[in-house]
Amino acid sequence: MVDALDGRMRSGRQLAHTNGPFACRALVNADDRPVRALRIQADGPWPVEVTGLADAVVLDDHAEREASDVLRHEGGPAIAQLHHTGTPRSSDGGCFLADVFEPDGSGFLDQPANHVGPWTGEVPLSGPCLPYARSDGPWSISVRPMGGRD
Repeated sequence: MVDALDGRMRSGRQLAHTNGPFACRALVNADDRPVRALRIQADGPWPVEVTGLADAVVLDDHAEREASDVLRHEGGPAIAQLHHTGTPRSSDGGCFLADVFEPDGSGFLDQPANHVGPWTGEVPLSGPCLPYARSDGPWSISVRPMGGRD
């Protein structure tokens, strides 16, 4: 389990919670909620690498991710199709929470998904922006410009 701690060393939000091997990317210091430290609780080694927003994967038309990740949508307003496969090792099918932030991470824009178990849906996506999905299993996103059909 990984928690983001605020200036008083209290948990502001959970960045990861899983059993077994797991790798993901998380967005910290978003929405003007600075993270001062991480609390990591694990039975073994848990490496952490800190990178900048420039290292986020650029979302062109489609992306498939294995777990939580931060993407950069550099285009304009779009329709996003989100698909959460679900997590077979979880009794409830796993969780899928997607938030959208300003391109610099400074402000929260929208929460297009908050579901348990497998889920598929279409949602509007502002642009440019940072889509941030928290998921304990595979998920994908496809985007098409607003007003256009491929």
